Amino acid sequence: MASNDVTDAVLSSDLVDRVLAKLGLSDRPSLDRGGLNGLYAAFSGKVAAIDNILKRIWLTGDQTTPLTGGDPTDYFENWLTHGTGGTCYPTNGAVYALVSSLGFDARRIAGCIEMDEYPGTNHGSVVVTLDGADYLVDGNFGSFEVLPLVPDRTTSTGEGLHQIKAVPVENGFEVIWYTSISREEPLTFHTESEHDPVDHNFFLTYYDETKKISIFNDTLFICRRYPDSIVTLGREKAVVAADNTITKTEISDTERKKVLVEEFGISEEITAALPPDVPGGFAML
Repeated sequence: MASNDVTDAVLSSDLVDRVLAKLGLSDRPSLDRGGLNGLYAAFSGKVAAIDNILKRIWLTGDQTTPLTGGDPTDYFENWLTHGTGGTCYPTNGAVYALVSSLGFDARRIAGCIEMDEYPGTNHGSVVVTLDGADYLVDGNFGSFEVLPLVPDRTTSTGEGLHQIKAVPVENGFEVIWYTSISREEPLTFHTESEHDPVDHNFFLTYYDETKKISIFNDTLFICRRYPDSIVTLGREKAVVAADNTITKTEISDTERKKVLVEEFGISEEITAALPPDVPGGFAML
């Protein structure tokens, strides 16, 4: 069990039960790989893999409160009420809080996703240890199956649309996956031994730094993963089919808001509060 000290984030029993109910789980998961996989699969299919809606709203507000979603209770209450998710630090902070509150032996880690726009330590994730073996449980990758992290061999979640794999390297692992908007060149997440583990305050500090620079600050970007498809919405709408082909379509602002409500399950209240994209701002899609 991870220790519940002042830097840990623990969810109330009532909130855990409400989250599990919305995930479609009638019972608390067993504290083994099967239980963890069932929980992670439900999370992968029900919670946005990436969602910057509340961040965009905060960035265009008075900014007198902490950046939205950094507190896991806040994150899940917003998801329960409005259907919103978050970017990596709030989402995986919430994943950590959920799995540790359920009794899994979990820890937060951080590392670097290779991208020119945002170099350095830029991604927070979660590892769960079961019977001495580590498993990556990352809410942003949404692989529907936890990824074994084995120091002496390459591992994978298997074939298919949501596959990710881990390659052991000198300083940890390279986790390789394909994004929801490009199936040609994969991205790589390098875990960093100096950031394994980190605490809740680390996640909050690095999340707060993204106010200054982030690929998710200027324009809407939200992605949902389903067992047989991936749907992403930005300035365009992109759908990855089961055969890994991508269809991108232009979409008006009115159509975009309709998709947010009807396909992504975002509340009408939050959809109405979403600010326009920054003209000329950086856009992933």
